[in-house]
This record gives sequence, C-alpha cells and structure tokens, in this order.
Amino acid sequence: MKKFAYTIATLAVSAPLMSVMNTAQAQSNVTIFGTADGGIRYQTNANAAGGSKVFMGSNGWNSSNKIDIAGTEDLGSGMEAHFLLENGFNLATGALDNTTSTLFNRQAFVGIKSGSHAIDLGRQYTISHDFISDYDPFGFNYTALIPLTQASSGTRFSNDVKYTGNFGGLKLELENSFGEVAGSINDGSARGIGLQYYAGDAVFGANYNRRNVLVGTAYQNESYYLLGGGYKFGDWRLSGGYMVDTLDVKAPGPNTVTTNTFGGVAYSISERMKITGGYYRTAVSTDKAAHRNMLIVGFDYFLSKRTKLYVEADRQTYQHAVVSTLNTVGVSHQNAFTVGINHRF
Repeated sequence: MKKFAYTIATLAVSAPLMSVMNTAQAQSNVTIFGTADGGIRYQTNANAAGGSKVFMGSNGWNSSNKIDIAGTEDLGSGMEAHFLLENGFNLATGALDNTTSTLFNRQAFVGIKSGSHAIDLGRQYTISHDFISDYDPFGFNYTALIPLTQASSGTRFSNDVKYTGNFGGLKLELENSFGEVAGSINDGSARGIGLQYYAGDAVFGANYNRRNVLVGTAYQNESYYLLGGGYKFGDWRLSGGYMVDTLDVKAPGPNTVTTNTFGGVAYSISERMKITGGYYRTAVSTDKAAHRNMLIVGFDYFLSKRTKLYVEADRQTYQHAVVSTLNTVGVSHQNAFTVGINHRF
C-alpha cells in the first residue's frame, strides 16, 4: 500500500513538470544534419619532378564533410530564435578538419528573426560567401579545388554580427566582426555590406568588405569587391562574377591585388543527371606566375534526393613555371579527375 501511495504521489508531482516540458518541446525544434563526402582523386604533376598522385579527399571533394546542430523556437508574434553549431571533420580519419582542434570551426552562432529581418551573432559565413554561392556555376561546391575559397573575403568571420533583411526582391546584408584588440577598434576587425536582387529566374548583386588583418607583426587594411549574377532558363543556368581583393601593404612594399574572374553553365539532363562546366582565372599583382587558369567539368548522378555519385575533370595551367603563391609546385600545368559519393543526412 505504501509503495502504491508513493507511486501515485510521484506521478502527481511529476505531471505538471512533464506538462511544462512537453509544452516547451512543442514550441522548439532541434535537428541534426550534415554531409558525408568521400572521393578519390588522381592528379598529374603533383610535385616538381612531374610525379602523379592518387589520394582521398578526406575533407570532401564535392562538398565539405560536416555535422550541423540547428535549433529554432517560436517566440510568437512572428518572431523566432535560432542557433547553428557546425563541425567539420575528416572522413578518412574521423579527426577535426582543422589544426587548432576547434570543435565548431565552421559556424557557431545564435540569432533572432522577425518576419523578413534577422540578426545573428557568432562565427558565421561572410556576406561575400553568402553571395558568391549564387554566382559560382558549381554553387560553391568543389571548394578544395576551385580557387574561389581563397578570395571570398575570409569565408567566415568570428565575433561577427550580421543583419539580413529582405525587401521584396531585394536582399540587404550588413556585418561587423569585432577585432577585440585592446586599444584599437579597427585592428583585427571587419565590416561589410551587400545588396542582391532577385527578379524571377535572374539574380545579380554586389558586395563590399573591408577588414583589418595581421600580416607579420603589423595590421593591414584589406578591401574586397564582388560583382556577379546568374540566370536560369529551362534546364540551363548561366552564372559568373568578378572579384578584386586589395591588401594595402605599408611602405616600402607594394599593395597586393588579387583578381578572380569566373563563369560557367549548368544543365540538368534529367531529374537524376546534371552536368556543370566552369572557367576560373586568378591573378596576383606581386606574383611572377601572373595567371592561373582552371577549366573544370563535373557530372552528378543522383541515386536519391540525398545521395549522389559524382565525377569531375579539371585542368590548371600557369603562365610561368615557378614556385609562387599561385603555383605552389612550380609546374606548367596539372590535369586531374575525381570520383566520389556524396550523402546528405
């Protein structure tokens, strides 16, 4: 009898608590998702002696390997709180995909949204990255191969506050990354603005970022501009853009100007098959290898909405066969192809 009475008392006390917990759970939502990408790549002229190389893209070839934990909570009156924690990992070894052992090295932010306006705080993609994914023919896939990652104004900013607003077909983004250097508001900081316009199947826009980066022992100003657009008609999509990145090196050194021109076309052969081709040209003003040119063609075969097989072939050529920031091996050209599988969960 005492045991029965204890059980009834426990249920009576826990019932209101469970009701509160169930209500809270009903108002919030947490999901886990990500990407697992594994491929094998063959490349010629992988070293200065002209040797070939076969290797696995442990961090993903078609897209980066990552695990995301995302959550939202309905605050009522059209308002929503949200967060995202994104971890990158090495598929071949299971290790983190960075040398600093940072758990959420890709993104880690929390924010609030009201209607078409949102503010996010933390480590997150730059405005440049947000926009360039619409202009790149491959949608910012094959980032381990295509040189746009190196010229997307840092790809991610830490200590960043970003505002996103949508006004009809116009999207506005503003951001400020705090440098957190004592005695200076500017040192280590970054600021940006971007405007993008959507008109049916067309999109075009521009953005500007200015950041203050540590080069050696001194902070230097870096300015970044991006112009781009894309247009979809039927099963075809054309897109491209132009980027200029200028590092204001203090005297006596000259400024370093990096320009990137890119464009291409994607064609959906069927619901299961897609082919994409792109051209990418990079130039650095202080580099003897004045230009790097890349041609790449990729083919995707979708086994389902979440899983696909892919193959790509690319060729990179260099104006001068010297070791440089553009040509790290010092060869005249490199040919390569990659095969793999990509699964989104």
